[in-house]
Amino acid sequence: MYCDKTSSEKTKNRSKLFVSGFVLVVIAAIAVGDVGQAPVFARANEGVDAVNIGVSTSIVGASTGETIQSIKFNKDEGIKEALRILAAMYRKNIVPSARVEGVLGFTTLNDVTFEEAMDAILGETFKYEQRGNLIKVYTKDEYKKIMEDTERMVYKVFTLYYISAAEAMELISPVLSGAGTIKASSPAETIVPTGESITAGSGGGDTMALNDHVVILDYPENIAEAEKLLKQLDVRPKQVLVEATILSANLTEGMALGVDLNFLGGVNLTGDMGTETIVSQGSIDRGREASTPIEQIAAGVTGSAIETAGFAAIGASGLRVGVTSGDVAAFITALETVTDTTVLANPKILAVNKQLGQVYIGTKIGYISQTTQTQTSTTQQVEFLDTGTKLSFRPYIGDDGYIRMDIHPKDSSGTLKANDIPDEFSTELATNVVVRDGQTVVIGGLFRDVVITSRSQVPLLGDLPIVGALFRGTTDRTTRQEVIVLLTPHIIEEPEETNSAARVDDIRRKRFGAKDGLQWIGKARLAEDRYALAAKYYIEGNNESAMRELSVVLALRPTYLEAIRLKERIIAETDPDEVEKLERIVIDNVEREESSRWQRR
Repeated sequence: MYCDKTSSEKTKNRSKLFVSGFVLVVIAAIAVGDVGQAPVFARANEGVDAVNIGVSTSIVGASTGETIQSIKFNKDEGIKEALRILAAMYRKNIVPSARVEGVLGFTTLNDVTFEEAMDAILGETFKYEQRGNLIKVYTKDEYKKIMEDTERMVYKVFTLYYISAAEAMELISPVLSGAGTIKASSPAETIVPTGESITAGSGGGDTMALNDHVVILDYPENIAEAEKLLKQLDVRPKQVLVEATILSANLTEGMALGVDLNFLGGVNLTGDMGTETIVSQGSIDRGREASTPIEQIAAGVTGSAIETAGFAAIGASGLRVGVTSGDVAAFITALETVTDTTVLANPKILAVNKQLGQVYIGTKIGYISQTTQTQTSTTQQVEFLDTGTKLSFRPYIGDDGYIRMDIHPKDSSGTLKANDIPDEFSTELATNVVVRDGQTVVIGGLFRDVVITSRSQVPLLGDLPIVGALFRGTTDRTTRQEVIVLLTPHIIEEPEETNSAARVDDIRRKRFGAKDGLQWIGKARLAEDRYALAAKYYIEGNNESAMRELSVVLALRPTYLEAIRLKERIIAETDPDEVEKLERIVIDNVEREESSRWQRR
């Protein structure tokens, strides 16, 4: 019996030791965070004095943003005690000030994160801030006093790359405190001479040559907000490449038909004034009586009694038929003219979002617009009429692939009249359109027909059937004008999207096409051909033949840069030691060694 009792007590002791050991292991595992799921914390009034909070299926040491399913507090729990419990749960260092007092108005929080639990516990009466690993809790008055302490203020310099300093100041001012200060660097000079000669004072002088900067002195939290805002604002803008095609066609058709008649050809029958009898030194020159045109006809004097003129352009081009017999002459002219003029312009221009882009290719016609004359001098003012192809536009890029544009394409020509006053013939339009990226639209189409018929005739006779054609002239003129403007915009986010490599290839093609148009015996053409042959030998690995051709090229054109480069490249690949013996390299080395001995006076 004793033995049984002893054995029973030993068994109980072993059980107690096992339980105690298990509890220690669990507590140790909880401390190091190795237990995946924490046990249920019991209330103090439920028999566990070590823990003052109940948490259902929570994670010990949970992360800040992780949701806890349930937190239970004692009735009328103090705020400081609740903060201590929350700090233990999330392994945070929460330090309340001495004036943080009060009790909770609730006993349970369900499905909340750390931040939500802090907001619920502190309510509207208290505030907290995190400084490193410490979370400090204050009353509202304490928090306001600390936040408004000017000793907390710091400064930071922001470098701007795409927006101006003045624009940045305007946009970030709302997120700064009333006690903060912001200063901006001086703006860059924005004057760009257009078509003018170089003038003094247009180079910027001693204005700031760095990027725009803003310096902010404020509380750290306000500076952090300003920094976040600038990251959204100071970004690389998009660009728009506009391809415009301007087609202007003028078709003019003219038809002239007329008949000129002249009967009784000779002097005009206008009558004759009488003359007086003149006696001089014994001789008498008797005068004659005055006569009228009717008396002239009765006397048989020939003249242009019947004549039509102005219906047939005898000296003009076209078909001219003339018959002359005695005092009768008849001329018939017929002329049809057709003039077809077509102007096709295809300007391309790249511009940044909301910035003005302009391209102009043409001729400036000068004319005297004003003359001022004084007693001692004469001053004339000369102005210019811009003719040719011009494209001006300003794009506004949307976030949906569409572009709104103010655009003004123009194609014009001009002439100077005898009095030096210019006439301009222009095809242009100005509009505001919305276009999708890559879409071609017609933004202008004008078709105009002008028909002019003019007839000059002898009254009554010109209206007679059949024979009336002998007494009239007819001119018909038809003008047809057609104007079409096509526009294709492309949103460019990276410079490579402009296909600049293809444009460079086009320039090279034009260059070689121009070379082929040179005389084959000219030095320029010979040098180009021999250089092309040298490059071909180099690619084939025949450096000896390439060097021979390059010698001929440099004899023809000693300053042919491409040939000099290829020659030095071949020397570097075949005999690197010879590179150091090149004349320009030797001279550079000597000058570099001697430069330290130069005396500046």
